[in-house]
Amino acid sequence: MNDKRANLRERSRRFRRRLGGKDRGVSPVVATLILILIAVAAAAALYLWLVAWQGNITKGIGQPGAQYTVTVGGSTSVYPFSQLAANWFQQNNSDINISDNQGGTGAGMLAVCEGHIDVGAASSPQTAAGLIASDNCPTSAAITITTIAYDAVDVIVSASNTHGLQSIYYDTLTYIYDRASTTTPTLQATTLNGVTISSITGYPTTGTLEWANIPAMVNGASFSITGNAHSPFTQQIGVYAVAGGSPCGAPLANDICDTGVLGGGAATGTPCGFWICASGAQAIVPVERSDASGTTQTFEARLLDASSASGFTTFASLGYSGCGSNNLLTDCGISLPSSEQANGNPGVVNLVGGNANAIGYASDGIARSTASVGSAGIIAYQANGQTVNSGSGSAYGFLYGAVTPTTGAGGTISNGVKGVSSSTSNQYAGWRPFEFVTLNPPTGEVERFFEFLLDPANNINLATAANEVSIYSV
Repeated sequence: MNDKRANLRERSRRFRRRLGGKDRGVSPVVATLILILIAVAAAAALYLWLVAWQGNITKGIGQPGAQYTVTVGGSTSVYPFSQLAANWFQQNNSDINISDNQGGTGAGMLAVCEGHIDVGAASSPQTAAGLIASDNCPTSAAITITTIAYDAVDVIVSASNTHGLQSIYYDTLTYIYDRASTTTPTLQATTLNGVTISSITGYPTTGTLEWANIPAMVNGASFSITGNAHSPFTQQIGVYAVAGGSPCGAPLANDICDTGVLGGGAATGTPCGFWICASGAQAIVPVERSDASGTTQTFEARLLDASSASGFTTFASLGYSGCGSNNLLTDCGISLPSSEQANGNPGVVNLVGGNANAIGYASDGIARSTASVGSAGIIAYQANGQTVNSGSGSAYGFLYGAVTPTTGAGGTISNGVKGVSSSTSNQYAGWRPFEFVTLNPPTGEVERFFEFLLDPANNINLATAANEVSIYSV
């Protein structure tokens, strides 16, 4: 019996060996270890996921994506200033995107009045009544006009200009545009440097106006004559501030001088009838803006001295009316060939800069910028402004004269804005404001942008960087 049992146990062991020991159970210790490893792995995976999620949330809080876009558009003069302001603002306000576009003051005012943009940029003074009457602004709107900086309009010529022109009077500038017009101008200059054109002996009043047909400088402007003991002197038509000697000791490059002796009588032998004329038989090529712009309005009103389509004013009542409400030279009856028209300040700068015989007008900030001077080769120079006469105290006053536009708190542009009345200060007549127009007082994200822009430190730094005049410099 015992032998049978022993044989059965032996058969059973051999059978289990053939099955590979598959009937053996898992050790409780091993099972516990496996469960612990699974739990640890799961915990590690959960930890890594939580860390990644927390990192994404923290990053999103610190650097949010733009949630709102403020749309700005209009003046090509304001654009460099407003674009710089937008870039600086967005560095610390990444939740707000500033979409800034240029197309001219006229386009900007129409766009903001029709509700297509949040902020319209203008480079000439705006009024609520004018915007309602001319740009379709709704009468129910609480139109808000905010001055953000000051600029000026400059007369510009190419850096390659060799005609010896130093400064120019308002009537001479108007006459240049009159003579080049393909239509009969309504704003017609009858004087040259303040002298009646019909009284200048031998002056050509028809045909193409050449550089040699205009005075080299503003009547009353002083400048030094190289190698001449009688310097500086003041050019008049037959009247000088010095007596004796020759007026032509090479005062300007490539000019035309009368070789007679200084004294009474009109100059003889010069194409312009003055003692010193610009030089060259080449035709003067004036350039105008093809788009409606605050720059053209300011050019008409402040540099051509136009108070209407056919009238001139004086500095005592100098405003911004210009020739009309369209802000185009056609308001003055002046229409130039298409080859002498350009869109925006950049277009005028490029067109003038590429032609040694051209003359035009542009924003002072753009004209003096490194980019304009370098690529387009244009220079701004003295144009008519307000100079102080020889009186003193209550007797002194401001007259037409050659005033160079300069920036800064003590510059001639700032003096013009402030209306400085000083016997030692000059004012530049071509100044104008930069304005932001909104249909209602700015709120929310628009208000935040305005607050940044009008902060004294920001505004001063922006004006310096953009070659403009800060509102805190006047």
